[in-house]
Amino acid sequence: MVRIVVKITGGVGNQLFQYATARALTLRCGGELVLDTWSGFVRDYQYRRQYELDAFPLQSRPANALERVPFWLYRLENRISPQPRTLFQRKIYGNFIVESQREYLSEIGKYQPASSCWMTGYWQSPKYFQDYNSIILKELTPPLPKNDKFIKLGAEMQQRPSVALGIRLYEESNNPTGHARDGKLKTPSDINGAIDSLIAQIPDPHFYVFCTHRSPLFSELHLPANTTFVTHDDGFEGALERLWLLSQCRHHLMTNSSFYWWGAWLSQIVYNQEEQIVIAANNFSNQDSLLPQWQQF
Repeated sequence: MVRIVVKITGGVGNQLFQYATARALTLRCGGELVLDTWSGFVRDYQYRRQYELDAFPLQSRPANALERVPFWLYRLENRISPQPRTLFQRKIYGNFIVESQREYLSEIGKYQPASSCWMTGYWQSPKYFQDYNSIILKELTPPLPKNDKFIKLGAEMQQRPSVALGIRLYEESNNPTGHARDGKLKTPSDINGAIDSLIAQIPDPHFYVFCTHRSPLFSELHLPANTTFVTHDDGFEGALERLWLLSQCRHHLMTNSSFYWWGAWLSQIVYNQEEQIVIAANNFSNQDSLLPQWQQF
């Protein structure tokens, strides 16, 4: 059986994109999905991220030590002699699928691997798994939190015109602008324009601000007085618990973040997409991340 061995790396949002893209490929070719949950994190000294998808009912198995070796040989080869970033690469130690550009690579949607492949990249586009949306949605539905504080807030979100405002600051990065397309971060003025636009479209919205902490930036935003803050400082910790809360919000407004992207996409579990408003920043590194029905700012 053909194996698709995918290297999982980055934060939860990136991990979900990597799984969803590789899962769609195995569904298309009838192969086995294998996750390398070690190689992408062992040297992550800056962000100190870790694999966080164990709580999902994934249709895959962990890679063994031998199956991880090709990723390290590929890394070593490119360190000694950098290779052109082509999508399909045949190596002595394995066949590779490499994200060669930060855009949707349509060849993946037609690819039928005849032998096992090693897959590396971020793959931040729903187009990679659009043919299997219902399956991906079922497998990546966030688990119900155990903390009643989250469950109570989630129920509240469903009872009102809730808006998840996701603010990603990249404060842990040495180069925050490197996470935005063309190095252009959204300013408070940009975000305020999107907030005002959303308020004009939704009667009496209730904002839920998602961020790692209570940033001074919040004081510059046009937020209603009854805004609820969903940050670590407010006792809302845990990536999967916060992802579940995001999925309970009816409408979404987000800066460039794969985590908030998934919160908006997964909210179709609860709501009819045609009745939702999603406004996303237009500086996502991969412009093919954004769904055509989403508004942009």
